Amino acid sequence: MKMADLSSAEIKARLERSYDAIATTYNAWAVNHPNSLRLSYLGRLLSLFQENATYESPTKNKSALELGCGNGYPILQRLFSSGLFSSIVANDLSSVQLNSARSELESDSSTIQADWRHGDMASLSFNPCSFDIIIGLYTLIHLPRLEQLLMLEKIGLWLKTGGLALLNFSKEDTEADIIEKWLGREEGWIFWSGYGADNIPSLIQKVEGLEMVVGELRPEDESSANVEFFWVIIRRVGTKATLPTMTG
Repeated sequence: MKMADLSSAEIKARLERSYDAIATTYNAWAVNHPNSLRLSYLGRLLSLFQENATYESPTKNKSALELGCGNGYPILQRLFSSGLFSSIVANDLSSVQLNSARSELESDSSTIQADWRHGDMASLSFNPCSFDIIIGLYTLIHLPRLEQLLMLEKIGLWLKTGGLALLNFSKEDTEADIIEKWLGREEGWIFWSGYGADNIPSLIQKVEGLEMVVGELRPEDESSANVEFFWVIIRRVGTKATLPTMTG
């Protein structure tokens, strides 16, 4: 199946059904999938955030957004427990995964204003300068690649000046990569897309007000040396007054 055979809406509808159906299988697989790399980058992001932030109190008006939070582990859980944020927005395309994250974490968030957003990340709407940090790991790759570029523009708009985003992208330059039965499940239809690691720095450079602080191609773990993603931390350094137009 080729990208030309599917609209953006069809891709997202199929992904939503897939992640809803395989949620239990995926979460069991994720438990045994090494988290050290993503937690290492999260640590770098939060260190940079703390170095740059000025506080009246540790949680004074500090906000975070996770795009594609899944069942909340490990990233969202760390954001809730960090003591750094007064408000957190959690988004996922799968209602099953988002509800799982909410049931597990909301009871631990009595001091945090939590906002749970189900649906397509490309359809989210926030005011400019809403967030101190934004995280999207293994999630933008599920968008058609034109929308990945437009999401970078939205992220640049949503970040406060000086705010940071942690994202990763596919190593390969591919319009569409489809697995029909991911994790051995009949319902496990998965779509990936990307511009490739060599092109991401120039794309970020084209987005007004963004600069790349970190850009590294890293294997998932030593046992999966052939599975690599391009990890970036970006900072908003300028202002941007208008939203990009989503098309396609």
